Amino acid sequence: MEFKPERSLVVGEWHYLTNEDKLVKLDEQGQIYATADLDNLGQKVVNYFIVHAGSLVTKEQLLADVWKIRDVSDGRVMRVIRAIRVALNDDTRQPTYIETIPKRGYRFIASVTDIPRQPVQLNTADNAAANHAAKDDTSNKRLKVFAGLALLLAITMSFLVWQWWLPSTNPKHALENNTIPLWRYKPITSLDGLEFYHNVSADEHYLVFSHAEAGTEQIAVLNLQNLQNHQRVQLTQGESISLGAAFSPDGRYIAYHKMLPDRGCEIRLIELESDKMAVKNDSLLTLCTPESVSARISWSPDGRYIVYPSLDPVQKQMVMMMYPLAGGSAEQLTIPPGSSFGDYVGRYSRTGDKIAFIRDAAGAAQIWVLNLTNRATRLLVQIDDAYPGNIDWTLDDSSIIYPSGPTSLGIVEVATGESRQLAYTDNHASEIQVSSLSGKIYASVGFFSHTNIKKVNNKLVTATPSESLVFSSNRNESLIEINPQADGPAAVVSRRSGLPQVWLFYPDGHQKQITEFETRERIRSMAFSPDGNQLLLQINSGIWQLMSDGKLTQIVGQDNESVAYPAWSRDGTKIFYAQSRQGRWDIMVAAVDTEIEKRVLATDRELYQQSYIADYIIWRDANSKNFVIEYSNGDTKELNLDTTADQVFFKFDLRQQGFYFTYLLDSTQYQLRYYDLTSGKVHQQVIDDNLYHSRFSLSLDETEVYYLEAARADFDIAEITF
Repeated sequence: MEFKPERSLVVGEWHYLTNEDKLVKLDEQGQIYATADLDNLGQKVVNYFIVHAGSLVTKEQLLADVWKIRDVSDGRVMRVIRAIRVALNDDTRQPTYIETIPKRGYRFIASVTDIPRQPVQLNTADNAAANHAAKDDTSNKRLKVFAGLALLLAITMSFLVWQWWLPSTNPKHALENNTIPLWRYKPITSLDGLEFYHNVSADEHYLVFSHAEAGTEQIAVLNLQNLQNHQRVQLTQGESISLGAAFSPDGRYIAYHKMLPDRGCEIRLIELESDKMAVKNDSLLTLCTPESVSARISWSPDGRYIVYPSLDPVQKQMVMMMYPLAGGSAEQLTIPPGSSFGDYVGRYSRTGDKIAFIRDAAGAAQIWVLNLTNRATRLLVQIDDAYPGNIDWTLDDSSIIYPSGPTSLGIVEVATGESRQLAYTDNHASEIQVSSLSGKIYASVGFFSHTNIKKVNNKLVTATPSESLVFSSNRNESLIEINPQADGPAAVVSRRSGLPQVWLFYPDGHQKQITEFETRERIRSMAFSPDGNQLLLQINSGIWQLMSDGKLTQIVGQDNESVAYPAWSRDGTKIFYAQSRQGRWDIMVAAVDTEIEKRVLATDRELYQQSYIADYIIWRDANSKNFVIEYSNGDTKELNLDTTADQVFFKFDLRQQGFYFTYLLDSTQYQLRYYDLTSGKVHQQVIDDNLYHSRFSLSLDETEVYYLEAARADFDIAEITF
């Protein structure tokens, strides 16, 4: 089916002429003096927008109806939209033609009105008069339309001002009007340091949370706060880490996760005194597997069970466990696929017949639901723009609310799996709780850190201490990759222009932004090709090829595919990446050309990287989690890097005499290490600092290390009242 207007129309400041199938501009005599600079595909997309003016048009619709395909990258849609905007002189910040609806698609907002069907005549006075009359009539219509738009704009601006100054909008009223409200958080804690892993008692009288004081971020203790009189007491001591606390339904007990210095793991139970502000007893409930990742505990509504995460000692994955408070053995509830880090948050429904949990999928978070009647599990939604620490059910159990982005909350319907934006927020929430009494949303808000890129000396190469901040723009940088060519630019992910974008920083000092993302994309990794002219990006859940001129092509990662660890081949003609296939990791190889072909390179591996300058490859076995070095003659050797099975994120830099890699020290810190290929020795002190992120980059001569320096920010507990 061809989507094309059936008659000539006035489209904003342009005329669409059906006979010519073009957008043109006419002078006072009705003569064409300008034609929109659109190719055939661009005109087809404009025609589609005109036919669907005022309606939401998704990228999937455009691919299916205009391109007649469904299984390709939507990056081509973005490029065509950009070309149309240039041709129509449309400003993305204040659009008059194409409005971007974040995470949903586009809407054509220009006025579209009729003009006479007759073709434009340029020779007779009668036709000129007729055209003049038609133009006057059209102008009157356009004036009315513009007057209406001006009135609407004035009303909208008044409403936004009202929204800004008055208390939060009632979400039910807002949703009935099909709008997305702005909700504002009201702090209820304001300590120095980090307050997180919060839980409010069922009667909303008490709050328990973990607190890490400024300067001692690796030690977290439990605090209990009376929300009526603001009295606060410390429940646990700092010799271990106390996390994930949750009140029992009757408020008499608090279950929590205790992480011991030797990486041991305990689930413990605090019994409170009658006044609730002192510990009567703190006892061991059950052991979780050593090296488990601490996360949330949830009580069943009847108080008989708790659900908590624990590391499967065989598969080395996090799984959800259910423990009976009356005593007995814990039951494993979930079996994540071999390609997943595992399940780390569980939340009972209000009726107690279901558990919603979060599953890691190659660094992205997915919300699943477990039916406790038959133990069946079902995927609801994948969250590409956030990695929530906690989620919760609505009061009627029909939906689940979750942090969906840096400043937004999402909601997904359990029955249908349909998700939408629930609200924009004035702060970043990593974890939320919906109170069963008032329906308030309690959240841990703020940022654990802000980042700059820091450059220091590599102690293995030069002993002269040096350090400096580079590529800095007020703590807005989040990734750095040094070019493998001496005269090539460095690539930096920066938010200096608003949204995260990729910038190139050249040796002569000039800078260039090469991406134009219109929504907040999560750029998870970045790697230069061996010639330094292309970048391989992992954006959200996909892998993309980015040219230095800004051309962006998606290689893989559609339809919720789980992919990870993209890397270039030594000659730059192929890329490697890990992909989950039937619940296991395989290494895929794709030829980099106009028609990207993919094939399986190796099975049961989850990382595969070639050195650009040396004759070896590093890969990781997906089952044993051990690393192997392989040479071009086929010789292999298992490496003793001492990494733990629960380390999910890695960065390797493979050099001639050895390689650098990130080693997970604890849940929040990495150490940059070096493996000497000649001696087989691991050097642990490449730089003095620990890393809070697994990414780093080295200069070509290995003398300088670039990494993210985190300045600890503030994290508080806050509430949304509506």
